[in-house]
Amino acid sequence: MPKGDSVAAVLERLGRSLLSHETGPVGEAQLFEHVTILSPVDDVPIPARAMVLGVGVHGARGIVQLLERIGDAGATALVVRGPAEIDVEVHARAMQASVSVLSLVGGASWLRLATLLQPRSAGGDDPWAAVGTADTELDLFKIANSLSGLLDAPVTIEDRDSRILAFSADQVRADEARKASVLGQQVPGVYQTPLTDQGIFHRLYASARPVFIEPFMRGAKPRVAFRVSAADELLGSIWAVSEEPLSPVHEQAMMEAAHVAAIAMLRSRIAADAAHRMRLATVAALLQGGQPAWQAAQKLSAPRTVTGGYVLAAGLTHDGRVPVTATAGLDHVAGSLTMLLRGELPSAVCALLGDTIYGIVPTYADEPADLATVRRLATGFVQRLGRDWRGLVIGIGAPVHHLTDLNRSRDDADLVLRVLRCSAAGAGTPPLRLATREDVYGRSLVLRLSDLLAGETLPHVGPLDRLRAYDRTHDAALLQTLRCWLDNFGDISAASEILHVHKNTLRYRLKRITEVTGVDLTDAEMRFELMLQFRLDS
Repeated sequence: MPKGDSVAAVLERLGRSLLSHETGPVGEAQLFEHVTILSPVDDVPIPARAMVLGVGVHGARGIVQLLERIGDAGATALVVRGPAEIDVEVHARAMQASVSVLSLVGGASWLRLATLLQPRSAGGDDPWAAVGTADTELDLFKIANSLSGLLDAPVTIEDRDSRILAFSADQVRADEARKASVLGQQVPGVYQTPLTDQGIFHRLYASARPVFIEPFMRGAKPRVAFRVSAADELLGSIWAVSEEPLSPVHEQAMMEAAHVAAIAMLRSRIAADAAHRMRLATVAALLQGGQPAWQAAQKLSAPRTVTGGYVLAAGLTHDGRVPVTATAGLDHVAGSLTMLLRGELPSAVCALLGDTIYGIVPTYADEPADLATVRRLATGFVQRLGRDWRGLVIGIGAPVHHLTDLNRSRDDADLVLRVLRCSAAGAGTPPLRLATREDVYGRSLVLRLSDLLAGETLPHVGPLDRLRAYDRTHDAALLQTLRCWLDNFGDISAASEILHVHKNTLRYRLKRITEVTGVDLTDAEMRFELMLQFRLDS
């Protein structure tokens, strides 16, 4: 079976909604194996059998010039922004080069198109191996430093969320706002707010030329900024600290740098998105156990043959202390946890599945599972998380000796995570934030027993149900009294002090409890059953 995907198959899947065939050969024989982003100014090698996304290509002449380049390289197809200008020369060159010319509907995202093309365009065991970059040397930091040299000014490149993607090496000349942004790799909110309130972002994104920005707050220096976009798709912005507006020559240099940065940002985002999907697929397969886990383990960058492993499950307690919006950032937490674990356990992999972060730590035949290291790293991780993540808890599953049994370790980690979530929502001792099954063994048994009871279909009325009904009818507190007395191991003095009642009042209530329920509170077995029922109810 031929490797790659065909242009005809792509048109069948994406035609009308995204792509249209303009000219050139099209059919099952038009196969491509790579997706490459290319601009008219790129002077870089183009892989053979590539689907080339011609970002920024305009007019029939621009299409012809690009067809000449990619045709000589053996590319299969060219995609340009629609409506495409197709004349006789374009048609002749496309047929001569055997290149299909397609148009992307106006307003559609280049990134979205590349994402849709990637999984089917690659072959072999790793379906993301062909994620395309025509120029591996294209680097945002190089762009920032080059522009800084031309403008003689500190430069940063940011995404739409004001995250710092790259910066020039001369930030010592910048102001405190810039230095804080570079150090934190994010423009702090205290600096973002005035930029938004004063309409600076709106001016920046609406302007076709670099915008000069007066000091927007005390201590800030003037800036010049320009949007970074690929055709009509806004990607971010490029900033230079400058005491005065740029000259026309320097403006043109910034605009050209922004164009090159757009190509680099698109490529970087596509590669990151592909790696993210690959990580999700790998983690999901490993957690499944069986043959899928064994096959997925072959793709891990492990120094030795992986034989087994264990699973971590992390999630929020949802106990009211954590903002609902915090769940939106769990994917970033998963990435941070991956980086932390890989510092000492290079083969570890993490991904967010649903509302749970799963981490898998492989083990090898010649060494035992290193739970101590994972416990130390994970404990430090939850302690260092900010206030918005104080409700994050982590359950560690038991190690398994065979990859095909990783689903059992996942079940174990899921159970521990449930226990930690329930414990955080309940009263009593301060909740654990990280645990193994041994740490919460008793509570895990109670939780599993509650699952069994939840499946009961026949109604049963026990002693606690009778006390609950009695309290509602007589406005009494017998249920609370019994719980407090049991929690204090039958200590009349301690229980009466907590309930703020006289000892004789407590003794009377205990006698009344016996009369209402018919239970013998002097029976140790009965007391245990009552305590267990209280735990199950909670």
